[in-house]
Amino acid sequence: MAWGIEETLLLVVNVLIVALIVWALRKKVRLKLDEVEARHQRTAEHRAPDQADDPMR
Repeated sequence: MAWGIEETLLLVVNVLIVALIVWALRKKVRLKLDEVEARHQRTAEHRAPDQADDPMR
């Protein structure tokens, strides 16, 4: 059973759309992880030294 032009074009378009969605989601997750890491760095910088060394905290 041979594929026609219409099926081939639909397959190509669907693959491109899926690739675009994967790229956008990866970019969004990467940006969110960078934001969380920056927030963590700011929190670590503002933490008092005596609290950071206290093992019971």
